[in-house]
Amino acid sequence: MATNYDFLFETSFEQSNKDAKRPHVTLTYAQSLDGKIAGRHGQQLILSGAQSMTATHILRLRHDAILVGIGTVLNDDPRLTVRLTSDDLPKGSGPIRHPQPIILDSKLRFPLTAKLLLPTSPTKPWIFTSPIHSDSQKKANLEALGAKVFFLDLDLSGHISLEGLFSTLWENNMRSVMVEGGASVISSFLKSGLVDSFLLTIAPVFVGKDGVSAVEDVEAAPEFDDISYHPLGRDTMMVAKPRYIARS
Repeated sequence: MATNYDFLFETSFEQSNKDAKRPHVTLTYAQSLDGKIAGRHGQQLILSGAQSMTATHILRLRHDAILVGIGTVLNDDPRLTVRLTSDDLPKGSGPIRHPQPIILDSKLRFPLTAKLLLPTSPTKPWIFTSPIHSDSQKKANLEALGAKVFFLDLDLSGHISLEGLFSTLWENNMRSVMVEGGASVISSFLKSGLVDSFLLTIAPVFVGKDGVSAVEDVEAAPEFDDISYHPLGRDTMMVAKPRYIARS
């Protein structure tokens, strides 16, 4: 039986925060049955099956930007492109468009050898870092390879300010952002109260206690409304809207 991806095209990821002047934020990632997204010391794991990977690329296609942390770049060296063919899309979908890669990198550790900077990369990354760790030569080297470097203040926890990030993305016509991880980014966004759509792929595998957990602070995690479940081959995707409640 062919996998039905209609729900991904029917779900709205368009800008829903016009008054707040920030993009629609979709948080999505894959985890094991025991809640792990990576192996020991952040080792990359292939958790998603083929159908789930197709779903991930459909989501990338439907967003203006895709966001990961520098840890994901250093560990996985991703391309963050849309790897689909016209056969994967509904008729009349138009040409495949790649999202703008957004990298949170407070200490400007982005490697000059990353795949995102290769001449064959269709969209070069926007790197958000802190003026505290400003390195004019590194910035110049990155921008010579096609990247764009933005300086933003840090929040109280020492991370890139999400409010400043979203304001900058809005000013640059990014109306929807797909957040993929890793663990620190996932936790920061769940705690931020700024996630509009939540899509979790659950793979039927166990990683074990040495794996990296998706969520570092469950006390700050939201509850969910409008929950639905969708089979994707051996995996299951949960689609929901976060609902943040006051905790005493």
